[in-house]
Amino acid sequence: MRLTVNGKELLVAAGPNIAEFVVNQGFNPNIIVVEYNQKIVKKEDWQAIVLQPEDCLEVVTFVGGG
Repeated sequence: MRLTVNGKELLVAAGPNIAEFVVNQGFNPNIIVVEYNQKIVKKEDWQAIVLQPEDCLEVVTFVGGG
């Protein structure tokens, strides 16, 4: 199925939830925030949201510095 992730089209197998998607794409779930169809999703809700064709995700990584 086709998703938009960080502004780019991506083809993925049908049926993953956000938690599975994050792991499958190699993101570190401890340092990211996920926006799903323009709404920030709490990590505890990732398992409950099954991705659908044409969904839009923005994955933002926290970066420390000083």
